Amino acid sequence: MKIVTIFFLLIISIKTAYSQNFGKFLKIEKEKLHRDLDLLHQGLDKFHSGMYWYTPKDSVDIAFQNVKNQITNDLNVLEFHKLITPLVALSREDHTDVFLPKDIKEKTIKDETITFFPLTVKFLDKKLYCIQNGSNDSLKIEGFEIEEINGESPTEIALKIGNLFASDGFIKSVKYNDLSGFNFPKNYYYYYGIIDEFKVKFKELPQIISFESLSNIQISTNLKKRKSKIRENTISEPLELKIIDTKTASLIIKTFDNVEIKKESKYRSFKEFLSKSFKEIKEKDIENLIIDISENGGGTEGNEGLLYSYFGENYQKYKKVTAKTQKVILSNSLDKPIKLKTFGFFERIFTNKKMKDGSLERRNNFILGLMAYKTSPKNKFIGNRYVIISPITYSGASEFSNMMYSQDLATFVGQETGGGYYGNTSGYVRELVLPNSKISIDIPTLKFEMNVQPKLPFGSGVKPHYTVIPTISQYMEKEDIYTQFILKLIDKK
Repeated sequence: MKIVTIFFLLIISIKTAYSQNFGKFLKIEKEKLHRDLDLLHQGLDKFHSGMYWYTPKDSVDIAFQNVKNQITNDLNVLEFHKLITPLVALSREDHTDVFLPKDIKEKTIKDETITFFPLTVKFLDKKLYCIQNGSNDSLKIEGFEIEEINGESPTEIALKIGNLFASDGFIKSVKYNDLSGFNFPKNYYYYYGIIDEFKVKFKELPQIISFESLSNIQISTNLKKRKSKIRENTISEPLELKIIDTKTASLIIKTFDNVEIKKESKYRSFKEFLSKSFKEIKEKDIENLIIDISENGGGTEGNEGLLYSYFGENYQKYKKVTAKTQKVILSNSLDKPIKLKTFGFFERIFTNKKMKDGSLERRNNFILGLMAYKTSPKNKFIGNRYVIISPITYSGASEFSNMMYSQDLATFVGQETGGGYYGNTSGYVRELVLPNSKISIDIPTLKFEMNVQPKLPFGSGVKPHYTVIPTISQYMEKEDIYTQFILKLIDKK
């Protein structure tokens, strides 16, 4: 059924790509587009280590052939972009990203003839809400629920435009979450093209409201003029220990990225933060610890293991870590061949071993290895653990969740993680730039297969023991409903 749905959406994309107006962009010859398509197919097939984890190779091959058969005319870059993004999304891997050329992105931002849906929005579960009104109409609609846009429900729209980018496995919550803010108007444009008018049905209003499609510049001007309330997701202090009361504390960890931690945090390293925090936790005789990774999208490999080391015993966390190949050369016989390389000399020789099929598999040694962590720390926490997760919880943060969930080491609260429970394809990302359209694709090179207990469906993230979703007023007011929920759980014990 999932494959049938994919091909249905691909067919819809193909049929509508020719009939839409994306603005004035130069056409690219169909023969050149065929060559770009061929290089993209080669790149994903030969270099993406997890390309066929969720989607069979024959299904991917058929999808590429269908798109190639439909490119019978010259297309502009946005028409071509709409056709190939669902192909990349077949990887079902969120680290696989597609980027328009810089000049094209700048044109969509600065060209006042290119117009967008003038509201920024937020999905809470599958309900869509207006967060900011950037239209020429000064209606107070912030916080109102959107039931329809031009006759389509938010879930119908999300199903279509969410097919323009990949997410891990079959995790639907990520698609909704990624369409927050201006990402919704931007991707709406990437899918539908320029729409002159939007007829919006709000749950709170009896009549349908019509909004004129506006340029990015005009929307920004309107927002500044109204000084709209903006919910900002700034990093501020990325690492924080909060002592809530005499028995409960909270660790707020917004990133695992060492560069970001060094730049934004008062701590010199993640290791220092953990060491000082767990020392204080022990000294204060804390019994309940909340680990908030709901805004953590991952970062430097190994930091998820450092955090886990304060809770669990060491074990082999990866079944294996593999790269499909060390090097590929992509060629269509006409454009300049493209070389993609996975490892540098040191890692290729000392960290990995070459297998009979040409792939490289990580050795379980002292360098990176396969274990959860290298050494057991002082002040391990043995009390009650609660982990706050969300669709933003991804990559390394998702791996930490996977280990804790698999080993029954915590109670999980929030929403399903954005990263797959059984692993992900990430690590080194190499850029493939298609020579004629100049569209670039980030291809992840390492397939991380987690050594977890089979407690969840294939293709899912970690699912919380307690699902907690904020109301729109709680979201707008930035209420920490997850911690409040956990504190009530603690009180009941």
